[in-house]
This record gives sequence, C-alpha cells and structure tokens, in this order.
Amino acid sequence: MCALCACAPVDPEQQVADATPAKREMWGWATQVTERGKPKARVRAGHFQQATESDPARFSDGVQVAFFDSRGDTVSILRADRGEINASGDDMKVFGSVVVMARDSTQLQTDSLRWQRDEDRITGDGHVTISRPDGTETGVGFNAASDLKQWTLNFVQTQIRKKNP
Repeated sequence: MCALCACAPVDPEQQVADATPAKREMWGWATQVTERGKPKARVRAGHFQQATESDPARFSDGVQVAFFDSRGDTVSILRADRGEINASGDDMKVFGSVVVMARDSTQLQTDSLRWQRDEDRITGDGHVTISRPDGTETGVGFNAASDLKQWTLNFVQTQIRKKNP
C-alpha cells in the first residue's frame, strides 16, 4: 500500500507574517488607566499581546474591568471574553458575553461595547438588556455612564415588575 501526500508550498510572505512574534505578550496581565493620577479603570485579563507600540493591545482569556468614581471607589465591574485598548489608553472595546454590574445591582448585557475614558461613557450598537430590581429594558444601541446611573437606549422595550405588597 502506498500513500502519497501533496503539500502546497508556503507563501514566504505569509510565513514571515505568521512568524513575527508579538512585541509584548503576557499572561495574568493587569493595568490601571488613570487621569491626573487618579484611577479611572483597572483592566485584568488572562492573556495580553501587542505587536508594536502604536498597535492596539489585545487581551483575552477572561476580561474584567473595574470602573472607579472620582473618590477611587468601584462603581461597576465589566466582564467579557476579550478586548482591545488603543495605545493611548483612551478607547477600549470589549467583545463576547459582555456584562456590566453596577454597585446598585443594575446590570447591562450585550455582545460588545466601547468605553471612552475622556467621557467615562460606554456605548454600543448591538442588542442590549438593562436589568434593575424594578424591571428590564431591552433595545438596540445604547449610551451609558460607566456607573449605569444614566443611560439612553434606542428601540426600547420595557417590562416593569409589579411590587409585592
């Protein structure tokens, strides 16, 4: 019995691109985003990599972001599958099973969102569900404060829960 194997030649340019290692790669990574010396957010992930100083940093393997108020107190915790942050640290995007839980138990669920450090806002274009003890709102597209005390939804559907006497 004879077995033959035909292999296509590897494109040299593709081989070089695939072999280029990330400039920085870390496991168990964490960083703090600050403004004027005060913490704005703390980002943690299982894996981090960045090819060049000017490229966005990509992180994965479970992302957790703690957002802080002006006193340094945690106002909400974000969890996602993966994300990226630009080199200047003022724009972060997260993807996959995104959940933001505020200190007052308000919860936002979506597939992806963007955090803008300068405005301390989280935004998204996809489906979103915001749950509070008194009801749930769903919509497509949102803009919210990182503490989830204020938000705007598009194409809203609201379900109000009746309080027990």
